[in-house]
Amino acid sequence: MNCAAAGTGATGEAALACYRELLRRYHRTLDLMSDRGLAQLETKLEDAWAYAGAVARFGGRGGLLDVGTGAGLPGVVLAVALRERAVTWVERRRRRATFLGLVRAHCGLANVDVVAADVRSLQAQRLPEPLAVVTAQAVGDWAALYGSTRHLHGESVVFVARRGERWADEVSALGASISAEPAVLAAEPLGRGGTLVVLSVPGGCRCR
Repeated sequence: MNCAAAGTGATGEAALACYRELLRRYHRTLDLMSDRGLAQLETKLEDAWAYAGAVARFGGRGGLLDVGTGAGLPGVVLAVALRERAVTWVERRRRRATFLGLVRAHCGLANVDVVAADVRSLQAQRLPEPLAVVTAQAVGDWAALYGSTRHLHGESVVFVARRGERWADEVSALGASISAEPAVLAAEPLGRGGTLVVLSVPGGCRCR
């Protein structure tokens, strides 16, 4: 599912170079990531490309919501790789949301909207087009991610997220929570550990 960086073209490479520079400049000031984390940036970017590949393959048409975008991964790579899609980054931590606004402005990511709030307070009217995909790096379990975004779903939604070794049990728990059977579209190991899991589920079900 890794759509190689070569596919971004010159504009995409410039955007990623801009992002790297901003991250190096502000990672301490805005508490974005540790020096050790910054040293592992290229591996983190590789994992983010796996997200982009999964969305391109399974995400259909419609908007993309990245929950808890943080320092910009996988959100920045998603925006660069999927320029034809409307991408919304949601980050409730003020400093990180400020950084994301800088990335959007300085790196030319016109397809991105930055929302500095908890995703549960985001109104569907704020989204530029109907929501088709939700991505997340480390935001609770499936049921929490589903429940916090339920009010934004269309008839169906694809979730793409990094999960731990018990991800299959978590999928079953989500199914029980929403009384619907999630379809596992893909599950592949990531370079930094964990498994990238792609789920298709009916949208808007109430969690029990």
